[in-house]
Amino acid sequence: MAKGDMKPEEAQLAIAKAAQMKPQVQAMRDRLRKMADDEEKGVQILANAIRRFLHQE
Repeated sequence: MAKGDMKPEEAQLAIAKAAQMKPQVQAMRDRLRKMADDEEKGVQILANAIRRFLHQE
């Protein structure tokens, strides 16, 4: 696992917390899931995007 990558369980938790704070997260999650070839890849993409988004605020 590369530096900064999350385990799938950590990604799911981060996504759930972010979705509670920001309703747009759930919409983005759904769009990314459709774009990704598989669920795990989509979750990782979303977790990284959320991490960047939350650090910008």
